[in-house]
Amino acid sequence: MIGTRARLAGRLPTGRAVVGGLLVTLAAAGVLVAHRSASQPPTTRYVVATRAVAAGQTVGTDDLGTIAIELPGEISAVPSSEASDLIGRVAATALEPLELVRPGDVLSAGRFTDPESVEVSLELPPARALEGIIRTGSRVDVLVTDPDGDSTSVLASGVRVTSTGSDTEGGGEGGGIGDSGSIRVLLSVSDTAQATALVDASLRSDITLVLPRPSGDAT
Repeated sequence: MIGTRARLAGRLPTGRAVVGGLLVTLAAAGVLVAHRSASQPPTTRYVVATRAVAAGQTVGTDDLGTIAIELPGEISAVPSSEASDLIGRVAATALEPLELVRPGDVLSAGRFTDPESVEVSLELPPARALEGIIRTGSRVDVLVTDPDGDSTSVLASGVRVTSTGSDTEGGGEGGGIGDSGSIRVLLSVSDTAQATALVDASLRSDITLVLPRPSGDAT
């Protein structure tokens, strides 16, 4: 009996290491526990970090690997079939070597991939926010109208939408709708100066998002 316990103790991991397919990674809690000895190892594979990845770092091919493990139902991790979708995205949190990658560990595609870009949040009425029309990845022009005048001008062109109130990933259905009935839209702009201009305009003027004409010749 003592010999059996000694053999099992030898299988317990230390730190955040993952040993073969006989370990269960509890990624949410950041700990590892040993699970049953099985005649057949797990076959479901999940994505893990192969080396340390800092928060804000763009994830590359060499930063990721996969491992076959058995996870409890309450643990969420990125399956190996979706590993390629993570390449080029920005880490939202630091990852340690051999740590499971969870869906929330990386930002949505296209966010902060330009090192000079910043994101600005605007609260707009649904009609002027193109509710139900734009989604993450849409390109829009931002128009500003002087409420005390009769002029409208283009404040920004072709800016990328990184999240809208109707995006599930951006906070769930209705997550971006405030008490006033406005819609939260996140826009990725070229620099802080442009973000400042948008925020100033949102406080002093009326902002409307419009879809620019698609590029290329009409057929």
